[in-house]
Amino acid sequence: MTGSTHFLIEDSENFKRSFKKLAKVHKNKLVELVAKNLENLIDNPYPQNSRHEPLPGKLKLSEEWTFHKLDLKISKGASGQVRLMYLVNTTTKMIKLVWIYSHEQFSKRPPDRELKGLIQDIIN
Repeated sequence: MTGSTHFLIEDSENFKRSFKKLAKVHKNKLVELVAKNLENLIDNPYPQNSRHEPLPGKLKLSEEWTFHKLDLKISKGASGQVRLMYLVNTTTKMIKLVWIYSHEQFSKRPPDRELKGLIQDIIN
């Protein structure tokens, strides 16, 4: 597309670990699903299956950063409900992948204390 600005995607160590853990369960299905969705995020970091996610604890981000969760469905049941959490920096056009997990692993989301530490490490 002419004139569109693509975002760059960077994964965190936690994202790599959490992806590897989920990939043991879902194998190639997960890899294909995530690859397709990451390609789409490059052009549009706010797709329909994404929503703004509340920040953990009393964490504050500067205004160029936003925190989001992408809902993905890989199969039926709780283990097939996959969530990908990511940060978007609108100034630098950067997407930082924070965590990927199944609904079976965390019914709501990972613990706030862990999320807070990860986000602080990523943005600093």
